[in-house]
Amino acid sequence: MMYPQEIEVWYVLPTIRKELSEELVKQGLSQKEIALKLRLTEAAVSQYINEKRANESKLDNDMKGAIQEAAKRITNNSSIMKEIQDLSKLFWKTKGICKIHMQHDKSIAKTCDLCFK
Repeated sequence: MMYPQEIEVWYVLPTIRKELSEELVKQGLSQKEIALKLRLTEAAVSQYINEKRANESKLDNDMKGAIQEAAKRITNNSSIMKEIQDLSKLFWKTKGICKIHMQHDKSIAKTCDLCFK
């Protein structure tokens, strides 16, 4: 059994970074610019946008929309931390973390709500 915090570190944060990278590419940023904004290596950005990393988790349309909006707000390095933190909180608020947890930990029941008790 995996703790929800492990799910967040191993799956949620990489998924957020991947989706943000893809959105920033659509905005016309280079891999180097994205790496600087997201505080990642260029190699990590390349893996995200070429679908070689963080492909395991499926997001619903609402979460994808929230990530798209966050990418639009990222204008400098100081805003990235807030946007990622807000997206992480949204995963918890909408129980998106539960969906990802169930995708990756088969010991969790389909109706698990242990984190919210």
